[in-house]
Amino acid sequence: MKVRISPRARRRANSIDKWWRAKRLAAPDLFQTELATACRKLAATPTLGIVYQSLRSKVVHRLLLPKTEQHLYYWVNEKAGEIVVMTIWGARRGRPPKL
Repeated sequence: MKVRISPRARRRANSIDKWWRAKRLAAPDLFQTELATACRKLAATPTLGIVYQSLRSKVVHRLLLPKTEQHLYYWVNEKAGEIVVMTIWGARRGRPPKL
């Protein structure tokens, strides 16, 4: 399956990557590497993440990127043959994202 990053998720990814590169000098590429690895795994196993909630007839899954402590929120569009990453959200933020 193809993985599509929504515009919202892409903005979040760019923001997180910029922060990571500025603050985590020992591993500046870690977020991008972990995100790419997660996308490859999702393409092979779309149900890899836990079921988070149902939203307007979509089952939203959540997948933790353990090293960077970010969650990917996504749904599987079987009809289009794609996985849509809706947003990326820090696991430590203390509140869930608005989906």
